[in-house]
Amino acid sequence: MTEIFARKAAADRTLVGWGKAHRFAGSKDRAAIAARVFAVLRQRNQCAFRMQSDDARALVIGSLSVVDGLDVEAIAALATDGSHALGAMSDQERAQLAAARVSSDPWVRLNYPEWLHAQLTLAFGDALEREMRALNERAPLDLRVNALKTSRAEVLRELGDAGVEVVELANTRHGLRVAAGVDAKVTALAAYGEGRFEIQDEASQRAVALAGARPGETVIDLAAGAGGKALALTAEMANSGRVIACDIDVGRLRHSEPRIERSGATIVEQAGNPYGGVVSGADLVFVDAPCSGSGTWRRNPEAKWTLDAARLETYLQAQARLLDRAAELLGPGGRVVFAVCSILPCERYERVDGFLARHPGWRVDATLDLTPARDGADGFFAARLVQG
Repeated sequence: MTEIFARKAAADRTLVGWGKAHRFAGSKDRAAIAARVFAVLRQRNQCAFRMQSDDARALVIGSLSVVDGLDVEAIAALATDGSHALGAMSDQERAQLAAARVSSDPWVRLNYPEWLHAQLTLAFGDALEREMRALNERAPLDLRVNALKTSRAEVLRELGDAGVEVVELANTRHGLRVAAGVDAKVTALAAYGEGRFEIQDEASQRAVALAGARPGETVIDLAAGAGGKALALTAEMANSGRVIACDIDVGRLRHSEPRIERSGATIVEQAGNPYGGVVSGADLVFVDAPCSGSGTWRRNPEAKWTLDAARLETYLQAQARLLDRAAELLGPGGRVVFAVCSILPCERYERVDGFLARHPGWRVDATLDLTPARDGADGFFAARLVQG
């Protein structure tokens, strides 16, 4: 946890790195450590308030009280000395636990950064508590069936035969959700390895549907990253037309190559820097913009604590630049889709309002606005923009 906070690092990658560097820890130990880390990240503010400290040791001890509900003596029995043990508690630590402090501040009770309180209140109003509690839960595992290779019904059957219980996502054409409580190693299945489904959350699938990509069109994915939405767009187009994937991080594009090959897509072109010589006259420019990731706090709870005002401002500037670039690349009668996995108003409607102010003659044609408590999906926003 010290490394996650100090380096603003992703929790899952940090845990993988720790496991490789500490081979003495068995699989059960690694799983228990990961569960503790994610529990602390989800309840960080409450754990810190209980202990009146936010260092890693205090957070772990505090979590045994806040998350597990253990009393002082039960925690003391776990906090033993030893080479890989937590170490005995001090009198001060015992006193902090015994005080059992509970804060009335919403950012402590609901575990979000105090500096984002105004934005989150603006976003949710009276639903703030309900939505923030939902964002502290574990996210479901969603899949997208690859329509280039198979059907949803066939993958449902195949997963059922493999003992993986899934249900259809009603608001998607190709989505499935792994049943709650099922520990499914779906990436080990032949259906995944042979490209019959991808892991993709419901919100992203619905954003692609909002774009309305059609066979034969020229589509630019302006911030393609690892290529998930480019592949979903390709499937919507029945592998007919052009999908041009761009990203300022060319390495991320290269990492998408195995996914592209696995999917059977043949129309995806990697064009590199979105500000370089990308083809113009597109029918659709999809802007999956870099953002705070606040809508994915269920999956990535560390993102609550690694975000700061400077980083958020960098995202806001990048979003504005990408939207302006999208307008330059669009052909007559085309459309721009702006998408962010964010719950913050400054990254959602405010970004669109800024674009409309800079580009008279444009308008919002349709929007997608999802929240975890209301919709059971990641927090997500998308807007389809057209001229005229």
